[in-house]
Amino acid sequence: MIAASDLPGAHRVRFAWRLLAPRHWPTWAAVAFLRASLYLPLGARARMADILGRVYYRGNRKRRRIATINIGLCFPEWTPERRKRAVREHFRLAALALFHMAVLWWGDERMLDCCLRVVGLEHYEAARATGRNIIVLHCHCVGLEASLALSRYFPYVGFVKPLKDPVLDFVMTRGRERFGGRVFAREAGMRPFIRAVKAGYGASYVPDEDLGPKESVYASFFGVPAATLPTLGRLARMTDAVVIPCFTRLLPRGGCELWLEPPLTNFPTETPVGDATAMNAAIEQAVLKMPEQYMWTMKRFKTRDTGQSPYD
Repeated sequence: MIAASDLPGAHRVRFAWRLLAPRHWPTWAAVAFLRASLYLPLGARARMADILGRVYYRGNRKRRRIATINIGLCFPEWTPERRKRAVREHFRLAALALFHMAVLWWGDERMLDCCLRVVGLEHYEAARATGRNIIVLHCHCVGLEASLALSRYFPYVGFVKPLKDPVLDFVMTRGRERFGGRVFAREAGMRPFIRAVKAGYGASYVPDEDLGPKESVYASFFGVPAATLPTLGRLARMTDAVVIPCFTRLLPRGGCELWLEPPLTNFPTETPVGDATAMNAAIEQAVLKMPEQYMWTMKRFKTRDTGQSPYD
C-alpha cells in the first residue's frame, strides 16, 4: 500500500509565521476557545451549544429559511409546529457539533473512546477480507466531521474544500489528518481518489449536493426530484469497489456515533439514474434515524426539473 504521506494530490498545509499576523488573531481566539472547551463537562458544552444555536437560528434568516423549505418538502406530513421544532433543533445540534469537533481534533485517546462510538466495523473488515476495494458513502450532516476518525481503524482518505481563512484551513486539515488519514482538495479532481481506492484505502465520498444540471441526473430524495450526481456507480465500476454506507449522528447523552452498514447490494445498477436512486435511498434511511441532523441548510433542491427553484 502507498504510504499516506506519498499519496498524490493530498491537500498539504504547513504552518507559516504569517498566520500569526494581527488580522488572524480573532480566528486564533476562536480556535483557543474551542480547544479550551475540551476541559468542560459535557453538560456545560451542551448548555453553551443551546446558547450558540439560538444565536445562529435567530441571526441567520437565510439559512433558517432554507432549512424550513427543505424540511417542508421532505416531510410534508409533519405539522408546522413539528417542522419549526426540527429547524430549531437542527441549529442547536449544529452548534453542539463544534464541541465534538474539538474532541476529534485535539482529544486524547481516553476522551475519544468516551465520546466516539463506532458500530459495524465488521462490514468493512468482511469486505476487505474478500479482497475488494472500498468506497465509504457519507452524507452531509452536522456530525460529518467525525467520519475522518475512521482513520483510527483503517487507512482512510477523504475530500476537503480548502477554506479561505488560512488559519482555519491549517487547523482543520491538521485535525483531520491526526490519525494518519489524508484529505484531497476538491480541485484535484477524481484521479487522486481513484488511485487511493485502488491502493487499498477506504475512501470517503459525500455526493449529496446539488451541483447543477450539467453533471447531474434527477433522482427521488424523500419523494422530491433532486439533481443528484450519479458518479458513485461509475467510481465503483472503475475501482472494483463495494460501497459501504457510513453515517454519523450526535447522541442524546453526549458523544457521537458512526455506524457502518452492509455494502449496497446490486450496485452499481445498469443506469446512472438507478445508481443515483439507490444512493439517495441509502441516505434517506440514515436521515430517518436522525432527521434533525441532516444538513438542511444546503440548497439541496435548487435545480428543479420544473425550472423553478423553491428558494426563489
